[in-house]
Amino acid sequence: MISPWAVLAGAAAAGGVAVLVSELRPAAPDLSQALERLHRAPGGRGTDGAEEEPRWYDRVGAHSTTLPGVRIPHRQLALIGRTPARFMAHKLLFALLGLVLPAYVVAVAAFVDTELPVAVPFVVGPLLGAVLWFVPDGVVHGEAKEARTEYLHGIAAYLELVALERAADCGPAEALRRAAAVGRGTVFRRIRDALERAATDRLPPWEGLDALAVELGLTPLQDVADIMRISGTDGAAVYDTLRARAKGLRGELLAEDLARANADSERMVAPGSVLTLLMTVLIVFPALYQMLN
Repeated sequence: MISPWAVLAGAAAAGGVAVLVSELRPAAPDLSQALERLHRAPGGRGTDGAEEEPRWYDRVGAHSTTLPGVRIPHRQLALIGRTPARFMAHKLLFALLGLVLPAYVVAVAAFVDTELPVAVPFVVGPLLGAVLWFVPDGVVHGEAKEARTEYLHGIAAYLELVALERAADCGPAEALRRAAAVGRGTVFRRIRDALERAATDRLPPWEGLDALAVELGLTPLQDVADIMRISGTDGAAVYDTLRARAKGLRGELLAEDLARANADSERMVAPGSVLTLLMTVLIVFPALYQMLN
């Protein structure tokens, strides 16, 4: 008869695995915040004008950002819209899971009358905790790589829109604002926020784009700021320059897509070869077995 404690231990283990998988999966977009931005009343941040209170794990993560030896990828976190406090909270959660999991396995083994060495939690726990400590870094790196590609596509479209606004005889500052107001999505929202901050600080709009480019580490956005700065200070015609930069950026993105597709095709060669070898063995083995016997 199976012990009830073993059933409870198995259920707890399955729940832990489910939580781990849910943390590793990319987070779904917060639709409530997007709808709130669309229907936000002018001049207010919300219903009562107060900022949302940070949660307890965010506060714990904020206190742990000053730990010695901790490296926080600020640009990658800015690309995916995640705070350093949330990033550190994830690292602490995974490290704690690695420390507790071996002790939990030993306790489950004791319930099912299987003895494991007592030193397992003290040896495996720190090693597993150290390994899981770096799991959020890999997750953030992968998400930031995808977000960077999305930003570059958005910047290419923004360059085209700015060029069209300049061709319609709009001023440099007005062209930047009107082009940002046309688009939708995270890229254009961040550009609009940067332009609004520059206007609030009584700075030219290309200064806001420059600050956003430094924050996100995006050279094409820096190019937009430099081109429009030249147009705003010297009155240079930049239509052809903007179109050429957009064309070059699209060419770079296409080359990256082709390189990624070629790499995926090369990785598919090994599974195909193994499958062909297995099929050959299955076909040849019966005849060879009869010949040898």
